[in-house]
Amino acid sequence: MYIIELFLKLKEDFKSGKFKKQPPKKEVEIEKCDHLFVPIDSTKRILACSKCGEIYKLKKGETNPFE
Repeated sequence: MYIIELFLKLKEDFKSGKFKKQPPKKEVEIEKCDHLFVPIDSTKRILACSKCGEIYKLKKGETNPFE
């Protein structure tokens, strides 16, 4: 009986829109973040923001501020 009740509750939640797809919070946080990038590998070519976790890879010819 419990399984039937659970199924009916989930069905009602889907109809009411409780499970609508929302943008991940991380994207919203990245837009508002004042990035502070720090190196996360020994080559210091991969940087990550210490506040939101956004990862940035240095491209060829790009100067590395940590060298």
